[in-house]
Amino acid sequence: MFQIKAFSIALVPALALGAGAALAECPRSTADTRDGVYVTFDGFHVRYELLGDGTVMEEETSFEDGTGFRVNSLRGAFVLRSWSTENGMLVPNTSELTTWEVGTNNLPVLSAGETWSGNTVRLHDDGERNVETVSVAIEPARVMTIGTCSYDAWPITVTTAATGGNARDFIDYLTYLPSLGIAIYHGGLEEGEQFTPDEPTSISTTPPVRGDGTYLLPDAPVNPSNPAPAPIPSRPGK
Repeated sequence: MFQIKAFSIALVPALALGAGAALAECPRSTADTRDGVYVTFDGFHVRYELLGDGTVMEEETSFEDGTGFRVNSLRGAFVLRSWSTENGMLVPNTSELTTWEVGTNNLPVLSAGETWSGNTVRLHDDGERNVETVSVAIEPARVMTIGTCSYDAWPITVTTAATGGNARDFIDYLTYLPSLGIAIYHGGLEEGEQFTPDEPTSISTTPPVRGDGTYLLPDAPVNPSNPAPAPIPSRPGK
C-alpha cells in the first residue's frame, strides 16, 4: 500500500510560488515528465520523473524539514518499491519491495471506468512479508485543474484488502493524468475513517521557489535544475 503522509505541515510563505513558478508553462506531455514535473501542495511538493522502463519515480518532500518518501510505480496504481527519505536521500532499512503475482509486464493498462484485482507480496527490509490482494478502480474521466493548468483526469482508488484480526481495508486515493503519465496522490486511510484529501495547488516543470528565487527546501541550493535523486539500492539478492 502507499505510505500515509505524516508530515507536520508548515504553512508555506505567501511568496512561496514566486515569479519563476507563476510564469512556468503547464507540463503537457510525457516528454515533460521525463525531465521532471513538480506538483506543489500545502506544505510539501512532489517531483515525478518518467523513467526509461516506463515506470515513474515519485518523490515527496516536506518544506518544513525535508522528510518524505520515494515511490517507484507503474502508472501510479501499481507500486513496485518505496523508501522513506530525508532531503532527497534514502533512509536505510525503510524499503518495501512489492511483487505482483501476474508479473510487472502483465499489469493492465486501465482506462476510465475499468476495474482490476490481483495478488501481491510486499517485502520489508526487516524481513516482514505481507501477502495482499489489491483492487484498482478507475472512475469516469473528468477535468482536473491544478493552479492555472487543466488536464483530463481519471480518479483512482486502490484498495488493499485487510488481512487477519480486526484490520480494515486500506484505501489510497489518486488522480491519474494520462497526458503526463503520472498519478497525483491525495492520501490514504483505513476504510471507514474520515478522509480529507491533499489537493495540489500548482504544477510546473521547474522546482518551487520563493519570491526571491531561493529554493523552498531546507539546506537546498538556489534554483536547482532537475536535481538528481539518490541512487536506488539493488533488489534483495542482487
